[in-house]
This record gives sequence, structure tokens and C-alpha cells, in this order.
Amino acid sequence: MDHKNKMVVRDLNLWYGDKQALKDNNLNIKENRVTALIGPSGCGKSTFVRCLNRMNDLIEGVRITGTVTLDGKNIYDKDVDVIALRKRVGMVFQRPNPFPMSVFDNVAYGPRIHGIKDRDALRRIVEESLVNAALWNEVSDRLNKSALELSGGQQQRLCIARSIAVKPEVVLFDEPCSALDPIATGKIEDLIHDLKKKYTIVIVTHNMQQAARVSDYTGFFLLGELLEFGKTKDIFENPKKKETEGYITGRFG
Repeated sequence: MDHKNKMVVRDLNLWYGDKQALKDNNLNIKENRVTALIGPSGCGKSTFVRCLNRMNDLIEGVRITGTVTLDGKNIYDKDVDVIALRKRVGMVFQRPNPFPMSVFDNVAYGPRIHGIKDRDALRRIVEESLVNAALWNEVSDRLNKSALELSGGQQQRLCIARSIAVKPEVVLFDEPCSALDPIATGKIEDLIHDLKKKYTIVIVTHNMQQAARVSDYTGFFLLGELLEFGKTKDIFENPKKKETEGYITGRFG
């Protein structure tokens, strides 16, 4: 069965000052599926994924044209509340970036900002988020300890817990494993596989094996353009463009 489109990107262009970083990109992001974006460094995939929750708004001199819709509504419309948008479209970054506070307070941070004050409700959300991030068993007796004492892989799963604590609909991962060892990476990949039951996921990765393992759909970026997009199996086994094939077989990039 075909999953419905959760986000639809049409004719998306982006400039940093005079430099065009994204060119005429079109992409349908399916609900409850994992979409991977691959391509050489500096090809625009991180810039693209940051357009999906307007993180590029924070950068001086950025100009964007085109539309990105979430459930049919253009997130670049003037009346869109960016804080509310980022609650619906969460993000996990390349390097784990826990706040310098306790494990509990890291996860409770978002719900508190969005008005949840009741201690029991917060406790439930924190536990549920840590369970869903496959971290609860490792930190349940350390909730009041600093998050900075956790290992890198645990910190990254904590950032995932923090992201899902506000009940987003889409979670964006920007190279979430590039700072992690293979065992920690395996845990995050297993987790992404589980999370797609509840969330729509977009992952930027430079690791092609990772894209092949975790995603349902893959897009190949080159020089700011989404050159090819399709089911992951098709992209890896039968790419249509010679550039995609060259990248996947390691001939360039």
C-alpha cells in the first residue's frame, strides 16, 4: 500500500547571499517511512533538511523560494508559527548536544516550554520518551545526574528522547551517527527502524550502508540538486542516473 505524503517539497531553491545552494528540488516525504538523503559533502543535503523545519531562517542572508507543505499547509506562509512548526518537525543534529542539566531536565525541557508543569505528567513523558529512545534501562537510576556524564551514543539517544518528548510528527536526523562508534551507531539505526511506526523520518547520512539499512526511500543530492529519488532498493540496485551509480559504487564523492 502507498503511504500518504506527509511533507511535499516543490521547486525549492535556496541562496546564501549570491550563492545558490539548492536548485529546483521536488520531493514527496511519505508518512511513517524513513527517507534517506545521500550525496557527497557540501552537496546541499543538510541545507535541504534544514528547510523542512525552517532552521535556515536563523542564518543571515538566506533567501528561499518554492513551497514545503506539511499536511498540505505551506510552512513558509506568513501566518506559520515557527515555534509550533518545530514542535511538529523535530531535529537531531550531527553532534550530540545535550543541555548542561540533568537527564530528566533535558527530556522535560520541551514539554515545560509548551506549558506542561505537572510533575507527574512530566515524569510520565520523560519515562516514555526515554523508553522510546531505547535509553531508559541505561539511565533510569541516573535521571538527576548531568546529561554530560553520559557516553556519546547515550547522549545522542538522549537528544532523540528530547526531540520526541514534545510529540512531533516528523523527526529530521542530520548525520546523527557521524560522531559515534559502530556499536552506538547500530543502536541508533535500530531505534530509527522502531521510531518510524510513530513518526515520519528524514535522515541525512554520508554512510551509504546506513542509508541502505535504515531507509525506505533514498534521494541522491549533487551540487544542490536532488538528482534521483526512489525506493531505496531501486536506488542502490538499479540507479537510473550514471552520477548516482558512480557515487554508490564509490567511483566519486
